[in-house]
Amino acid sequence: MGRFDHIPTQGETAPAAAPERDFSATAYTEQALQAHVCGDLQSALRLYGRALEEDRDHVPAWLGQVRVLLDMHQPEEAATWLEQAANVVGEVPGVLALRALAAVGRGAFDDARAWSDRAMKAGPDVAEVWLSRAAVVYASGNSAMARVNLDKAHEREPGAVTARRCAEVALDMGDLIGAERWLRKAAAGAPDSALVALRQGVYFERCGDLDQARHHLARALQLEPRLQPARVALDDLDHRGPLDRLKSTFRKWSRP
Repeated sequence: MGRFDHIPTQGETAPAAAPERDFSATAYTEQALQAHVCGDLQSALRLYGRALEEDRDHVPAWLGQVRVLLDMHQPEEAATWLEQAANVVGEVPGVLALRALAAVGRGAFDDARAWSDRAMKAGPDVAEVWLSRAAVVYASGNSAMARVNLDKAHEREPGAVTARRCAEVALDMGDLIGAERWLRKAAAGAPDSALVALRQGVYFERCGDLDQARHHLARALQLEPRLQPARVALDDLDHRGPLDRLKSTFRKWSRP
């Protein structure tokens, strides 16, 4: 090919250049977050790892990696990553808050309280600090005070995202009354959120209202077809036997 063969002649259109792929830590972190949201936890871990290869000081990647591990019920592994994170980026509020959550997952409640106290001193205006505090207080058996802490999380960072996260903490800690309140707020602020619909489905399943659970889980998949947790939950509902349905009916009629 000649030196100028790549130049289009008059009347021809030059081929469009392929868009350059963004290999930055921020881009990998955004991809990881999407994978995490959709329930593809292994891909999320891999992508957060790529982000940290690009920028070892990228705090969102450290925090995201740990959140995935906690969702995978691996608090020991999460604690190991948090130690590495603290060595690299320091004891920023998010790292301290997640150390408290990892301690709750390990059943180390004294450690959880200590890490939560340090997080409170480092970042009292950060919602995640109050969310983790709520989980620690729930674990101690004080649901009323835990709900106060959820209120404080939402005061620091108002909006549907924080309301959904408050609902998630309440659901994870078994507080259906608190979860219902925050799910209402989240749904009002983000009526088309697949993650809110997913959590509504989980809430109604735990209340024993399987019809409502199916409705919200199906809506979650309609809004985000890749949302694996919703698909898994629907499959589980479809494979329940008569005894399971009877127990669910009892929970439905006895729910607060």
